[in-house]
Amino acid sequence: MTRRRFLDRTHRNRTRRDEGSQGYNPAGMIRLAGFGAALVIAGGVYVGFVRQGETIYDGRWGMLQRLITPLFFGVNALELLSVVIVGFVAWRIWARMR
Repeated sequence: MTRRRFLDRTHRNRTRRDEGSQGYNPAGMIRLAGFGAALVIAGGVYVGFVRQGETIYDGRWGMLQRLITPLFFGVNALELLSVVIVGFVAWRIWARMR
C-alpha cells in the first residue's frame, strides 16, 4: 500500500468519525455548566458585597420582588421559570441524542 492511499483512507476515516460525533458532547456541556455556575456565584458575591446594608428591593431592582411573591400553592414565578428553562435544556439534549 502506498503512503498516498494510506493518508487518503486515514483522512476519510477521520472525517467520517468527526461527522458522526457532531451531536452530544458531554465534556463541552460540563464546561458550559461550570461556566454558568461560576457566573451565578460571581454575581451573587458581587451583589452581596455591593449592597451590604440595603435590600435588593429598595432601588431599581424593586420589580424583582414580583418574581418571588407566591402565585398559587406557594409556587413563585422564579421557580416556574427555572423549571421551564431546565425542562427546555433537557428536551434539547434528549432531542439531539435521538
